[in-house]
Amino acid sequence: MKIYKAGIIGCGQIAGGYNANCQLGESLTHACSYNQIDQVELIAACDPDLSKRKAFAKKWKISNVFSDTTEMLNKMDLDIVSICSPTECHIDAFKDIAKTKTVKGIFCEKPLAYDLQEAYDILNISKKYTVSVNYFRRWNPKLKQLCNDLKENTYGKLIYIKASYTKGLKVNGSHLIDILYSFLGMPVDVRTYHIYDSINNDPGVDFSLTFAAEIEATFQHIPNVPYVSFDIEFFTEKGKVSMIQRGQKIEWFKSIVDEDYNKTFKKLQFVSSEETDWTDCPTRALVELLEAISNGGNISCTPEDGIRVCEICEKIINY
Repeated sequence: MKIYKAGIIGCGQIAGGYNANCQLGESLTHACSYNQIDQVELIAACDPDLSKRKAFAKKWKISNVFSDTTEMLNKMDLDIVSICSPTECHIDAFKDIAKTKTVKGIFCEKPLAYDLQEAYDILNISKKYTVSVNYFRRWNPKLKQLCNDLKENTYGKLIYIKASYTKGLKVNGSHLIDILYSFLGMPVDVRTYHIYDSINNDPGVDFSLTFAAEIEATFQHIPNVPYVSFDIEFFTEKGKVSMIQRGQKIEWFKSIVDEDYNKTFKKLQFVSSEETDWTDCPTRALVELLEAISNGGNISCTPEDGIRVCEICEKIINY
């Protein structure tokens, strides 16, 4: 069995910091996922911040750590590279990887770029490699099943979608956009209602997207709260399905006759809830990436998908 050598660019939270412990089946980070796959050996990492890379090396037992991406790529014959550096640095990471001869696969954090032209440049470079973009809910089996059930009208015909999110549009809100894009395709209309002050070059935005069959989705940004919120409500002719807790849970409410009002009205009644397979999404993504590198399998979220999300975000901001 071939062992693929992996390296990580950027030593922050998604690279390895979110996992306090790395338990089998509970990965939230690139480093933990690499450690769970027998076919991969994580051998290198880089970050310009000395304290970050020292802590990362100690936590993940990596002896090859670098301050510079180019140095890491030149000295280590890597097969797979995770790009976990800040979004504005993604283009430089892709350009550095393009100078190497051994890299076959890239696992890039989302969004591809803040600047749309940079995203197109990344797309052009990525054509030489097998690349996966980490909109990680794409590798959540129960969320995939939810989308299939909605397509098949299991909960009744879809009528309207309501979503809310904290943090910025491109970093956090783009996850919501990607879910609906993967489910409904590109929107046919975009409307922007309010743009909030930017944080780290990423504004929150209230907006709506209209998809085929005149399905409208409204998005509300929640500003200035000290927590993360990320929810979607799918309203159907038979009730409501909610994806809550950042995709960790799905709840189903059905429409029933309201006896309190002499059966004049109908109301929503809670039916069931279930936890989704929200942990270990990065591991599933990497297993898929390895299969694509080895045997030409499909990638669930490609750079082309990442570009579509960037294009939608650009239309929202420039409306």
